[in-house]
Amino acid sequence: MSTFKRARTGRGVAKATPRPVPDPPRRILLVSVASSPITPDVIRQTVALATPEHAKITVLGIARVFGTALGLPHQGLKPTPLEWEAQSKVVQDAADDLRTRGFDILIAMAKARNAPKLIGRWVRAKRFHTVVIPDPDRPAWRRRVEGELTKEVGRYTEVPVHAVPVPGVSPRVQRARQRP
Repeated sequence: MSTFKRARTGRGVAKATPRPVPDPPRRILLVSVASSPITPDVIRQTVALATPEHAKITVLGIARVFGTALGLPHQGLKPTPLEWEAQSKVVQDAADDLRTRGFDILIAMAKARNAPKLIGRWVRAKRFHTVVIPDPDRPAWRRRVEGELTKEVGRYTEVPVHAVPVPGVSPRVQRARQRP
């Protein structure tokens, strides 16, 4: 005799109906690359995108690693502790501002040679719906050399990328402001 019982298939057996799977909450990635400032305009744009569905927001700070991917690793090409601290402060201030507005915030820090590629990996891995990036003013020659950040990020992702213009500050001016 078999030890398995047969399922009842007659009168009185309820049919299982599949439950509707709820949609996951929307997720927005707010990115600060190389300590670019996150101004109130950037926060306002992020809040406008997140408010209708009360999206979860992740603030990602990316510190720049200089050199090429094929070059030998060298400690002098990595971000200094001051650069890392400045990037961390920018991310923390933005997160605090968004928390006061009632949003669920996650904070992350990363180092990268190719920031758009890293952003694309984050978007695919964590399934973000939107990316918001502060776009600092730069001279035309620098934009030609470095490329447009939104276009570069768009190459690596399929989600909308919102660039918010912010006033640019050169590294030389930043260092002068940090000196006592």
